[in-house]
Amino acid sequence: MAVNIHNVRFISSKGNLPTPSGGVITLAANFTYFFTEVVDLTGDRFVCGANTTILGFSSENCRIKSTGLSAGTALITSEWSLPIRSITIEHGTALNLDATANSSQALDWFGVNFTDCATVGTIKSYDNVIMSDCGFINSQGLTFDGTIATVGFSNTIFDNRTSGTSIIVSATATISRRLRIIYSSFISLSGETALNVSTSASVPVEGYILDTINFSGGGTYNTGVQYNDNKSLFVNCKGVNNSGNIGQYYMTGNATATTIGAINTFVKVAGTTTVGSFTEKFTHTNNRLTYNGALTGFYKVTAIVTLTSGNNNLVQLRIAVNGTTSAPSTSQTTTSGAGKSENVSCSNIVSLSTNDYIEVFTANATGANNITVSEINVIVERLN
Repeated sequence: MAVNIHNVRFISSKGNLPTPSGGVITLAANFTYFFTEVVDLTGDRFVCGANTTILGFSSENCRIKSTGLSAGTALITSEWSLPIRSITIEHGTALNLDATANSSQALDWFGVNFTDCATVGTIKSYDNVIMSDCGFINSQGLTFDGTIATVGFSNTIFDNRTSGTSIIVSATATISRRLRIIYSSFISLSGETALNVSTSASVPVEGYILDTINFSGGGTYNTGVQYNDNKSLFVNCKGVNNSGNIGQYYMTGNATATTIGAINTFVKVAGTTTVGSFTEKFTHTNNRLTYNGALTGFYKVTAIVTLTSGNNNLVQLRIAVNGTTSAPSTSQTTTSGAGKSENVSCSNIVSLSTNDYIEVFTANATGANNITVSEINVIVERLN
């Protein structure tokens, strides 16, 4: 028998729920349904109202399923905020959640398990989707689409299904703030895929965050957007490459002279440079690395050059940020009386924000004599 206490109904069987109509059980808006054990909807499904809440005592012994419902029909449909706690959902297709028609809707789930779901289903156009201490057990195919501000998972296990993909972010999805998965585990065996975030999906710079994730099972752990994309921030993960904030460029055999118009005047080193293979979060043009990351931080910049400038010229080298040289980075060398090449290096610690750029400048303290930097190797690496 149903018990109502301030818009709360305790559910121990299908008979405690609203009467089905055309295979649909409509759950009331602003109402809480508290499941106390396994409840079989026997071929019916839920359509939820605004702020319908689904609770259970524990996902270990409270479960919703529907024997006889088509595996391709979602067990739970909603276009509203839908809090869920401490319950297991079991069906061929679990979810069809689309808040496109209703702004500012949210999903806040804790202790929710999906078991034996061939397709977990689609979540579309919610403001925030937050899941904590959840489990996807022999389940796959949770797809995000539409415009979503934040998708967040924490302390969640994803135990994939044969040939399946645990999480999919579609090509038409827009994540306006972040996609963040922390302190979680993915188990994907051979032929299975953990994450597929489409390269066409809109995600902010460093907005695809994987932090302290363990990938295991020998399957494919990440397709689509990779660790070295500007969208990604992968840290402390096991089984995939972690993201870096590092840049390098170099030049060899350069014969283009840097024109020195006046004594003791620093000029950007001339020549054609090449970007290093492991550059991440930086873009390169000649003698310039531009920071494209989203997080301001401290960086160590090191430049090593080989140069000539006639006989007995005192030549100086500096690091420049946004075209302004830094006095603490100054180093110098005196060319020999025979005019042979000299090696000199300089370094500095700088703060970089989005679109700041690093260059190397040189000056002649002896006279307005041109300087030819034949070799250069510049490395920029994040410190914090």
